[in-house]
Amino acid sequence: MDGIIQAIDEPVARVLKRPRTELIGMSYTSITHPEDIARNVSQVQALRPNGQSQSIRKRYLGGDGSIITLTVQVLRIGSGESGHLVGTMSAAAPLGSMIAGPRHDDRLPHSLWRRAKDLLAVMQARDKTLGGDLFADHAWALLLSVYVAEAESRIATVDSVASQLGLNRATLDRWIRVLEAKSLVDPPDSMREALQLTRSGIDDVERLLSTRSLMDVS
Repeated sequence: MDGIIQAIDEPVARVLKRPRTELIGMSYTSITHPEDIARNVSQVQALRPNGQSQSIRKRYLGGDGSIITLTVQVLRIGSGESGHLVGTMSAAAPLGSMIAGPRHDDRLPHSLWRRAKDLLAVMQARDKTLGGDLFADHAWALLLSVYVAEAESRIATVDSVASQLGLNRATLDRWIRVLEAKSLVDPPDSMREALQLTRSGIDDVERLLSTRSLMDVS
């Protein structure tokens, strides 16, 4: 409960209707709706350091007194009681909007993240059942893996993606070079071998995730 905001992006500050300089140094509970604090704190306390992220739906108190409902993908990094929470915010979809009615939220970040995870899960189940040697969509799987990691505030390393996709290092390195040449991924970070999509790479992946033919793969 005593967590203090260390850094925040300007677009998030605008959504919260508060100056970025005002938010830095504030307790995250001070801008959380009072009725959501107990549940929010228990969800945060359940996060394991360097473990899986969790999606938290919560209400914030805007600087103008408004109530702002957002979905936050939260990851805890560090060890023991120390460390940081990293959150990626998106507008919360109305309940039921993913089940029926117009797909007006298809390009909201949480919808694209969920679709990317579903596509990866289908591909992995397919390879496990039918054999990965039958398919050769390694480039698309690589892009989805990095996209999901970024959406969940995780670092996608060359080794972690290779392990997730069941590819040997040489094969993955070859596809990384291909995607670099097409300006879809940045060259891996030299220190941590971290992978990151370029701006155009993110735009292209999200454009594909928004395509109608991909909507009901889950």
